[in-house]
Amino acid sequence: MEFSDALFHGLGRALSIEALLAVSIGVTWGIIAGALPGITASIGMALILPFTWGYGADIALMLLAGVYVGAEYGGSIPAILIRSPGEPSNAPAALDGYAMHARGETGKALGYSLVPGTIASLIGAVAMIALLAPLARLALSFGPPEYFALAIFGISAVVGLARKSLVKGIASAAFGLVLATVGPDNLSGEDRFTYGIPGLLDGISTVTGVIGLLAVSEMFAEINQSNEKQEKISTKVRTTLPSVIEYMRTLPATLIGTVIGIIVGVMPGAGATVASFLAYTESRRFSKDGDRYGQGVPDAIAAPEAANNSAVPTSLVPLLAFGIPGSSSAAIMLGALVMHGLRPGPQLLTGKPEFVYALFGGLITATIAMYVLGRMFIKPWIYILNVPKHYLITIILVVVVVGMLGLNLGVFQVYVVLIAGMVGFLMQRYGFNPVAAVLGLVLGALIEENFRRALVMSRGSLEIFLTRPVSAALLLLALASIAFPLVSEWRKNSAREARSKA
Repeated sequence: MEFSDALFHGLGRALSIEALLAVSIGVTWGIIAGALPGITASIGMALILPFTWGYGADIALMLLAGVYVGAEYGGSIPAILIRSPGEPSNAPAALDGYAMHARGETGKALGYSLVPGTIASLIGAVAMIALLAPLARLALSFGPPEYFALAIFGISAVVGLARKSLVKGIASAAFGLVLATVGPDNLSGEDRFTYGIPGLLDGISTVTGVIGLLAVSEMFAEINQSNEKQEKISTKVRTTLPSVIEYMRTLPATLIGTVIGIIVGVMPGAGATVASFLAYTESRRFSKDGDRYGQGVPDAIAAPEAANNSAVPTSLVPLLAFGIPGSSSAAIMLGALVMHGLRPGPQLLTGKPEFVYALFGGLITATIAMYVLGRMFIKPWIYILNVPKHYLITIILVVVVVGMLGLNLGVFQVYVVLIAGMVGFLMQRYGFNPVAAVLGLVLGALIEENFRRALVMSRGSLEIFLTRPVSAALLLLALASIAFPLVSEWRKNSAREARSKA
């Protein structure tokens, strides 16, 4: 299919009644999921993933894109109202957003999140399409060694960002890789690690692992904290939005955040959170009110919110161009593609580009829906935030069970998702990284398959990974992403010891 035909077909599909309805549902749930405590964008996407089974792949992708886009705005609502960000990427906006809310400018604070986020998301969607074509051409030259190295880099980037323990991050990724080996061997077809259990003959479903390790584990964590008092939010707030002139004053900060979000979003493992904090610090450097950041400055809300919204579409670039998810949300998108019989990568872009352009159109319509819903329903979102946790947890766990049964995976996979949820909860409790485990599970088959194919090409020699420039460079980047936190921590400890001796 020609470029123009694929583009018009994809955009036309995105404007169909079915697609617009799916996107609206996705954005609505995304805003709610981002605003509710304990539910992030990736968890919201994981919860709705089983219900995309009955739709076409393009509608499923647009629905998930709607959740992804909506959650980035939804997370700013509790960040501004109670200084408790719904998404980690909304943490910088909580500083000045809550300060504005405290002085009675709640509507303006939410507006400085909504409008810059809308502008940035639209620009980010265009940047996604612009970056895909050259990267896809590069990906066509990749062989098994390059794909193996790229997958290793994707996991290492997430592991390297582990805040608590790098060793535990590596162990988490290794655990995910072990889970990926359960079931039939990719090359020989022999069963592995099934221990005579019929339910494991097909392996551990990606959908099951994602929902269990991310969503159900978070519900168990909320149950563990259910005795804590839930802060109530007053619904008697001023919801007057900023004027056009006030929005124009934040335009430089919005553009700074947008550019940073696009650049960081393309990098596997970095994601919206890194983009948000970088945008906050860089906008402070250029803003005339930089010395007042933390006291309720509009630029301090606009820049990070623009960054995390522009990072949403560009974070899908590594997934669509190379088939490598750089974040947990992108991993769920990969699960949706595989579930619907599609494999991301250059073959998808050249063979079925209409799906990519349908996703592009879905991101555009989702952004518009986010703006409309965000503007119309400020107070209803506040009411939703006050839903008691025990009701919320019960509803979500029922949704998980119904969704798993709706996938026709069998009752056994319901047990697996609950066990995975308990494992994910224990991983969180003891400082391990469930996101790294999810990426290990999702990328495990790709890593194993390409590693073994590369060895076949080289007749068993590992030198093939070092003699090919691209694979060698990617493995060096993977090593650097692991080594950098170690060196940084060592320098901090050395400086701390030097101060204590002084």
